[in-house]
Amino acid sequence: MEYKAVVKAIEIISAYLIILSIMELVFIVSLLFTEVNVVPEILLLHELIFSSDFISISGSLLWVFLIICMVFFLILGIHMLRFALNNKIESKPLAKYLVVLGMVMLLGAFVKMDYLVLLGKTNVDTVLGSIPFQTALYDSTITPFIAGVFWVFFISVICCFLITGVIVTTAGIKWTSLIEREKHSNS
Repeated sequence: MEYKAVVKAIEIISAYLIILSIMELVFIVSLLFTEVNVVPEILLLHELIFSSDFISISGSLLWVFLIICMVFFLILGIHMLRFALNNKIESKPLAKYLVVLGMVMLLGAFVKMDYLVLLGKTNVDTVLGSIPFQTALYDSTITPFIAGVFWVFFISVICCFLITGVIVTTAGIKWTSLIEREKHSNS
């Protein structure tokens, strides 16, 4: 593998992380200001989540943790971009950095997926009774269509992060093995 190609790939992946994270944050803010019809009156989703008795405290905490995970991936993307633009690191440490970076991305994406799944299963008290949050997002009588689209987008982004983490880890492992093979063949 060529050093400049790997650095360019890190720049592209970091830009990808930054763009998707910013889109996620914009969509989550938009989702939080979506109108929800769970009681005879219409509430905004953030009122339902953070200041009412319609959802458990664990559901509110899951929202906070989900937002923290989104910010984590934004910070990770910015860190990767700064690292790639530094250009002062040698090939072997960069290869090891790719392995660690890919594993951090995988771990972070799995944690984020867990928060999303748990949040989707959190019960919301509605006029119809207690239903899972994800069902409420997909029900057109409770939320508008765009809420379900945002939820599917969040799931899709996590899948993209998982695939990217696997690719980055694999590239780091392959590059590390190539460097070690060259080192052993030269000696």
